[in-house]
This record gives sequence, structure tokens and C-alpha cells, in this order.
Amino acid sequence: MNSISSAKMWVRTLLAIGMVTLLSACAAFQTSTTRVTGSVTYRERIALSPDNAFLVVRLRDVSRADAPSVEIASLRQPVSNPPMVFVLPYDGSKIDPRMTYALEAEIVNSDGDTLFRNDQVYRVLTGDAPSDVEITVRPVAHTQSDGARKFDGADTARDIAAIEARLPSLRVIPGQYVASDHTVTYKAYVSPEGEPMMVDEHRDLGDYGTSDVKLYYRNGQLLRFSENATRVNYDGAQSDTPLEYSLQLDFAQGRFSSGTKTVNGVQSNPDEHEVSGALAQSKVALSRIDAMLAQMNSDTAKLGGSKVFVCDDQSRFSVTFEQRIDRATVEFPGREPLSLARIPTGSGYGYANDLYELRGKGEDAIWQTPSGETHCAVSAAPVGLALPPGNFPVVKLDELKSAGKGIWTEYFADLQPAITACLAENPGDLVSVLKAWPMNHGMVGVRTVNGNGGRYDCLVPADGMGTVHTELVETTTNILPGEDEVRFTPASSAYPDGKCFSHQRLEDGAVFLGWLSKDSCS
Repeated sequence: MNSISSAKMWVRTLLAIGMVTLLSACAAFQTSTTRVTGSVTYRERIALSPDNAFLVVRLRDVSRADAPSVEIASLRQPVSNPPMVFVLPYDGSKIDPRMTYALEAEIVNSDGDTLFRNDQVYRVLTGDAPSDVEITVRPVAHTQSDGARKFDGADTARDIAAIEARLPSLRVIPGQYVASDHTVTYKAYVSPEGEPMMVDEHRDLGDYGTSDVKLYYRNGQLLRFSENATRVNYDGAQSDTPLEYSLQLDFAQGRFSSGTKTVNGVQSNPDEHEVSGALAQSKVALSRIDAMLAQMNSDTAKLGGSKVFVCDDQSRFSVTFEQRIDRATVEFPGREPLSLARIPTGSGYGYANDLYELRGKGEDAIWQTPSGETHCAVSAAPVGLALPPGNFPVVKLDELKSAGKGIWTEYFADLQPAITACLAENPGDLVSVLKAWPMNHGMVGVRTVNGNGGRYDCLVPADGMGTVHTELVETTTNILPGEDEVRFTPASSAYPDGKCFSHQRLEDGAVFLGWLSKDSCS
């Protein structure tokens, strides 16, 4: 019995030892998977006091290059002689094996000023990265006094204010591009000399929120990077709680000088990933601007100066390309010049205003108006445009009754309100009046023709007030008696071009109303 009891005691002892060993192993495994260890050292022979210097180590999710890194865990401990050993616990549930994680370390003084910081990335935990690392930190240069740093900040603020004040006078290059998971629309502001001054981006991040980024430049180098973002589902969890993030980084001669970061109202120092990310985004933005400027300048440089375009519909116009201010001036015969602003195009050139658009490549172009579009090409031989308005004889409105016997313009003064109303509603561009005549019940009929040859009949009250009815004249055989005997073209349009036409300027007192044109060839 004694031997049996002794054996049982040995079995119990062995089982107890085994359980302790197993529990110790489990505890050791759990500890190793929920902490990162390592050491931090610096090479400078500087003695730091643990009373006013502290080692700060942070574990961050750095998976997204276009977004701020996320802090997973951090520690703060008094400094010691290097190498300084640290053990950083973290919540294992926050680690996703698909993501990328890194450690950052810095030494700060009691005022929160950074004295040392790592200048390279130390990946940990995922993708075969270790959980124990040796980190080297380097001194953060402070070569100026506090007063000088404040002066630099004031200089930067003045530079930014000067750029903002110049924005209305700068060339604007709008554009859009699609990144991996978001769409970016932007406006790049460029000086007349082609120097980028500011880029304003709006990033639609889809389910992850929005972000607004501004990049300011001085002498081709990044001066300030600022971002204001609202992020949702930020850490991969489905959450309706937004993360409000703002970042401002200032640079001097392309090097980071100072910055602030605020996340949900809590202010902290920017990390190295945010600084390097800002510099990378700046380089991409500059490359994009350079490419667009090169394309735009090469397309219009082939034309240069003024060119005359002749179109398939027999119309013609001259275009003066003003590259320095990104505008083109289009002039039709006898018409007030049209000023068009440059618009972005996939290739070639483009200019437009609210009603008209000119797009082309090389010497071919498409001219688009409210009534349609036509193909045009630069004339190889000089093409003379019609004479300017001032070279025509003048006829006064009150002279038409005596000068226009038997012609519809005899009653032009009485018909003028109805003509004006019909011209305002007439479809098409470059509209002229072929004939106007009084009708029963206080109505007036007006027949018009537009630049594409389309004819329309208009019915309107004689005083020009009330509903205007317009319909297309569908056949070329429907010709009214006296139609086009004299054609009236308002001052806002262009008088008919060609050797067959003779023109008069119609004026009411000192007011120029338009042209009266006769076709001697028909």
C-alpha cells in the first residue's frame, strides 16, 4: 500500500509539473504574440538625463500610403544609456496579417520637443517582419533660436497669403484622375511663366469618406502641405463614427521644418510617414502639371499667333491663340470678338465659353455652337475676312420709311419689338431676319435664317410681349414674296459674308442696331 501511495504521489507531482510547464508555455506564447520588443540607440556621444528626457515608441499601421498612419500602441519611459531596451504591449485583435505595421521611436524633452527620431522604416509583425528590432535614432536639427523659428513661420504665412492673393490672376488647369480606390478632382494654379503655385485637390474616398488637400509651392519646391479629411470605417471596422483628421506640414527648401496634426480634436506631432507621404504626393502633382503644360503648349505652338479657319458649312473665322493667358479670341466677319478660355482635353487643344467651343488637333478643329457643330481647318492660303463694321455706310432708323418703299424694312421701327423677341427665341447661331410682316389680331410674323441655313417662322405679338411661337420651315420651296430682299442682322451676330452682299449700318440715333444687307447675285 505504501508503494502504491508513493507511486500515486509521484504521478500527481509529474502531472502538476506538466501542467505548470504547459501553462508557462502558453503564457509565454501569448506574451510573445502581444508585444513588440527591441532597443533604441543613437551614435552621438551625448548624455541625456532621465529626469527631463524620455523615450517614446509607437506601433503604427502604415498600410495606406495616401492616408495618415494609425497608432496601435505606444509607450513612454525615461531614457537610459543606449541601447535602451523597450517592451511594447499591444492588442493582438488590432493586427491584420494583410496590413503593414512599423515602429517609430523618438526621444523628447520635458517640453515635448523632439530631440532624436528614426529616419528609416522599421517594419514589424506581418509579412515575415520581426517582432524584435534594433532602432537607430538621429538628432533633429534645431539650428535656429526660438525667435528665428517664429520668424520663419511668419515668412511662410506671408508667402502663403501672397499666393492666395494671386490666385485670381493665375492660369488655372483643372483636371481629374482615378487612384486605386478613389477619384480626385483638382485645380492647379500656375504663373504666366509656367511655375506651379498651388494645387487644390478634392478626394472622394467612397465608403471611406473625403479629403481636401492643398499643396503650395515656392520656386518649384513644396512650401506647405495641408489636408483636412473626414474618414469613416477607417480601421477596417464598420463604424458610423467619423474620424476628423487635419494635417499641416511646412517645408523650407524642400525639407520638413514644422507641422501639426489633429485627430478628433487631439493634437500631436506629425510622423515621418506623413512627411514622406506629403513629399511623394507633391512630386506626383508637379509631374502631372508638367505633363499637362507640355501637352497644351505643344498643341497650340504649332498654330501660334492668328489663324483663319474655313469650315465645311462655308463659314470662316480667325482665331488668335494667347498662350500666356490661356485664352483664344475668335472673330467672325463683322461680329464682336468671342473670348474663349482654355479647357482640359485628352489630346489637342480646347477653348470654350458658355455658348461656344473650339476643339482641335493640329490644323483641324470642330467649332461647336448652340445650333450644332461643323468641321473646320486652317486655311493654307490667306483668306480675307469681311470688312469691319465701321467701313459701311450708315442709315438711320427714321430714314427707312422713305428709303425703303415697297420693302419690308419700311416698317422696321414698328416691327422692331417683335423682331427682337423672335431673335431672342430663334434656334441656332448667327441669326438674320429675312422678312417681317404685320398680321391680323395684333400679331407679327418673322422669318429668320441661322448660320447653318436653317429657316424658321416666328409668330409673336406686335409689342414683343407674350408667347413666342417658332417652327422650322421644312422645304426650300416655301419662299415668301420679298423674302431676303433685304436681310437684317443684329449687332450681336455677324453680317453675311461674300462678294454678292452689300451692307449698311442701321443706327437709331447713336445706337448701333445691326446691318441691312442686299444680295445682288440672287
